[in-house]
Amino acid sequence: MKKHKIKKRYFIPVLVITILFIVAVLYFQFTPMGYRMTVRYRNFTEIQNNIYVENNYIGDTDKIISLIKVARSRNSEFWGSTESEPIIIISDNAKTLEKLGGDHDTLTAVFFKVKSYISISSEYLNVDILAHEMTHAELHARLYKGKLPQTLVPTWFDEGVAIQNDYREQYNDEAWHEKTDNGSYLIELNNMDTPEEFYGGSSDDRRFRYLISRYELKTWIKKNGMDSLIQLIREINAGEDFYELYYKTNK
Repeated sequence: MKKHKIKKRYFIPVLVITILFIVAVLYFQFTPMGYRMTVRYRNFTEIQNNIYVENNYIGDTDKIISLIKVARSRNSEFWGSTESEPIIIISDNAKTLEKLGGDHDTLTAVFFKVKSYISISSEYLNVDILAHEMTHAELHARLYKGKLPQTLVPTWFDEGVAIQNDYREQYNDEAWHEKTDNGSYLIELNNMDTPEEFYGGSSDDRRFRYLISRYELKTWIKKNGMDSLIQLIREINAGEDFYELYYKTNK
């Protein structure tokens, strides 16, 4: 009778631990975020602090370090100083990229602290894309301190800030004037609030939304100053409504 009670007493805790273990294995092995978070324990080599390259990568690792250094400088110059330390993951293996969930994007985890993971392949390995993704990481580090990312800012703002450090011609002022007919044809910002709205459609559709977002934020920053952008981010993190603050500052 006593042994039966002891077994019964430990059954639920053991069951809970087992379930948690299975959930953890599934998360870290079969989700892009989990895979990125555990990249240091996988088939990767850390070639410099927070830079991981897959072991079978045949590219020039010295070039990678050089490009990342320039992108970091661009990001730091934009913000004045940086708080983020993103993990940068380099791979050209199609199966690995599928597990990572992207070949030139940033995923940000918000648990005990904010941590961003940038996955990138050689096809997109250039200063503009690296700086773009690092700017995402810095924005998230300042914005999502203990908060759920999806609830704080619209997608167009997230991308609009990041693309300030992306100097590719397809997103510059000349492209904006051409594609919008000097501002005659635009998209309402609240029609680009969600990832589904912003990233949907063709590549040309997405490029157009990037153009609109970049020009909107560039104009806003030029009018209000970088200090106002940083203050806006602080106030949003403190719980203030994005649109109320954005348009209040932009009067």
